[in-house]
Amino acid sequence: MFVKMIKIENLKTSMQLFKSPFEKDFRILLGKTKRELTISSPYINENGIDVFSSSINEKSKVRLNVLTNFSVRNIVDNVTQPSALLKIYDDFKEIKISSLAKLHAKVYVVDETFAVITSANLTYGGIKSNFEYGVLIDDKKIVKSVKEDILDYANLGNSIGRIFLEKINDESKKIRKIKIVKENNFKNSDLAKLLNQSEQKINAELLENRVTKGKTINEIFSDTIIYLLSKYGSLTTDELNVHIQSIHSDICDDTIDRVINGQHFGKLWKHSVRNAQLSLKKKGEINSEGKWGRQKWFLNSK
Repeated sequence: MFVKMIKIENLKTSMQLFKSPFEKDFRILLGKTKRELTISSPYINENGIDVFSSSINEKSKVRLNVLTNFSVRNIVDNVTQPSALLKIYDDFKEIKISSLAKLHAKVYVVDETFAVITSANLTYGGIKSNFEYGVLIDDKKIVKSVKEDILDYANLGNSIGRIFLEKINDESKKIRKIKIVKENNFKNSDLAKLLNQSEQKINAELLENRVTKGKTINEIFSDTIIYLLSKYGSLTTDELNVHIQSIHSDICDDTIDRVINGQHFGKLWKHSVRNAQLSLKKKGEINSEGKWGRQKWFLNSK
C-alpha cells in the first residue's frame, strides 16, 4: 500500500513506498496506462501476466516493451515461462520482448508518468505472496530517464518473437514431462540424458535466434560498444571486454566454440569484439588514443 511521501532533496523529487501486499495498488497503477508500458522483470509467469493483463484498459492501444531473462536455466526451472510470454502476444498488438542473461532489475514504467522500482518479479510470488518492497516515482524527468535506460539496455538483447516463443514453449513442455517422470525414476540415466539433450536444444535455438533476420555478431558487439562508451565514457579494450561478457554471457562463453548460421559463439568472442572496434573506428563512430594495448576508446563527437 502507499504510505507517507518521502522527500529526497538532492533529486528534487518525492517518492511513495510500494509495500507488500501491493497487488491492489499495482493494478491501480497499471490501469492508468494510456499509451505505453515498459517492464523489466527477470522472472515472468502466467499468474503474474494474468494480474498484469487484466489490469490494463484498452490493451489494443498500449505499446508494450518487456525485458526479461529468457535463459535456458530459467526456462528449465519454469521461473520464466514461454507460455506466459505467449499470453502477452495474445493480449497486446504492439509488443517488443528482449532477453538478457544478467538482468536483475524489476521496474514497471507507465507511459512516462510513473515508475515503480521494486524487488518484485512479474510472478504470483512477486505480486501476491512474497514480502516485497519498492518505490513509486512520479517525477517525469526521472521516469523518462529510467524508461530510456531500460530500452537502451533491452536493445542489446535477444529479440523474442511469437514464432520463436511457440517453438521454445513446445520444447519446455517436453522438459516438464521428462522432469516429472525423472522425479519418480531418479536413477534412470536415460531420462537424465534426455533432459540434457532437451536443454542443449533450447540453448542452441536461443543462440540461433540471436543471429536471425540478418543480425551478426559484429553488429551485436558494435551496438554494445556504442552503448558502453555512451554510458561510461572512455574505456580500454580490457574494460570493454569485461562489460561485454557480463551483458552477453551467452555468446561470450570461453568454454565453448560453436558456429551457428556462419556466426562464431564462444572462445573467439574477444576477436569478434576487436573486429567490431575496428569496424566502428573505420566508420568514424569511435576512436582511440594511447599506446597499443593500453589505449582508451571513446565516441567521436558529432
